[in-house]
Amino acid sequence: MRQLLVLLKYGLGARYSRRGGGTRRSFGFVALVVSSFIIGFPLGSLFFELFKVLSAVRISTYTLSTLLMVQWSILSGLLFLISFVPSLINSFARNEEIQFLLTFPIERWAIVAYQMVLTLALQPLTVVMYLFVFPAYVVASGGNLFYGFLVAILFVFLMLSLSFLLSCVFGLFLERSQARRISTAGLIVTIVLFFLAMQFLPNYARNLVNQDTSFLSHALTKFMHPLNIFAWPVRALNEPFYLLIMLIVCPTVFLLSVPVAEKLSFEQKVSFRSSRRIWFGAGKVFWKDLKILARNEQSLFTLLYPVAFGVLFGVSFRNFVPAMMLFTTLSGSYVAYNSAMLTKQELSVWPLPVLLPVKESNLLLPKLIVPSSIYLALFSAMLVFFKFWFSLPSTIFLLVPVMLTVFLFSSTLGMLFYLKQPFRSDPSNPSRVLTSTRVLTIQGIVLLLSLICLLPFQTSVRSALVEIVGVQNVAFLIFYGVPFGCAVLLAIFSKRLFDRVKQLFQEIE
Repeated sequence: MRQLLVLLKYGLGARYSRRGGGTRRSFGFVALVVSSFIIGFPLGSLFFELFKVLSAVRISTYTLSTLLMVQWSILSGLLFLISFVPSLINSFARNEEIQFLLTFPIERWAIVAYQMVLTLALQPLTVVMYLFVFPAYVVASGGNLFYGFLVAILFVFLMLSLSFLLSCVFGLFLERSQARRISTAGLIVTIVLFFLAMQFLPNYARNLVNQDTSFLSHALTKFMHPLNIFAWPVRALNEPFYLLIMLIVCPTVFLLSVPVAEKLSFEQKVSFRSSRRIWFGAGKVFWKDLKILARNEQSLFTLLYPVAFGVLFGVSFRNFVPAMMLFTTLSGSYVAYNSAMLTKQELSVWPLPVLLPVKESNLLLPKLIVPSSIYLALFSAMLVFFKFWFSLPSTIFLLVPVMLTVFLFSSTLGMLFYLKQPFRSDPSNPSRVLTSTRVLTIQGIVLLLSLICLLPFQTSVRSALVEIVGVQNVAFLIFYGVPFGCAVLLAIFSKRLFDRVKQLFQEIE
């Protein structure tokens, strides 16, 4: 334990000293506390009001608020393990700091615990949500706030000890890229859960009140099973025996993890596949770029993030136009990023691409078409979802070819901006693709294009235009003419930009 304390003292101290000393340390701590309150306080307040209402409905020896709290404990605990364990495994990849620590007589479990603290500081959302909701349940149920907060803290330590054990076990064979994909998916689900709770929790509580009491009693009995570790903090409020169990299990699990942690190599796990005969052509370049996107650690995030928040916006505002505008803006920037990233992959092995028997157009076109096609498929899937959710007319599918030109234009911009950057061929930082200024520029352009293409499908805009023009047929001609006219112009500009991209590609030395 002394080794861990030394690592935390000097490791975190060194990180802060490189970033500005004590002032930066104080600012970082204050920022963490403020952001935690911004996220946790509204959620805790919402749950507190619901717990007060549900506490009046009794189910056997418990109340309806107990059922909601144990469900939240299960959901929060599982999401924490799903997102935190892969993130911790991802941090095991050997870097300069770990390489430096391995030169000292420090046990590997201390390094793992040190990485766990750093990972928790970067990913505290699930913990913050739980630490605000559980005390709200305790106060609404008439319990002691201090005791409830102590139980919540102990449950967090229980989840951390389980995460420590699972990360050591899975870290022996799980690849870093796989761990990062799982972690990204878990983080996105956590963020989506936060917004869903803020939007739909009151309706869910009303549905619970209207449910059959015998069904709720049976469900609560299942959830409160003594072997359900996620229900232990709820049971510990009335049965201190479970508090004692958590006090015993936490150090026991940690001690069981120590011998497993000592077997970690802190090396990247690589899977070897049988090599195949390689030949070059346009089809193979498409397949190669598709596999690069699939293997990229950020791909899952860039795919799920716009879809998740687009659906949330659509359901929250009960309107598909703002949702599709948000989706298009986010997707446009990710299309540009992915096209630039694929271009960077070619430059990282330069001059091999120009030595291969492949035309420049066959080499560059897949970098436009592959990302654009992926996000166009997601756009189409969201249109299908909103068509059935809001009973929309089939004319909304006229947006599909329009959005294809928007994504192709954004993709071409991403390649052009990347090739015009002075550090484009610098392989020292693989994550450096587009500058923040370039990304904001692309987002602004795509946002403007989404306004032009999507606002004509807004009912209020249509009604206003019909009143202004006075002739419905002329108004409809404007509705459909503006998006398709914009698509034609984008196709022309995209062709010119692509010619410029090919010229810059040819000028690379």
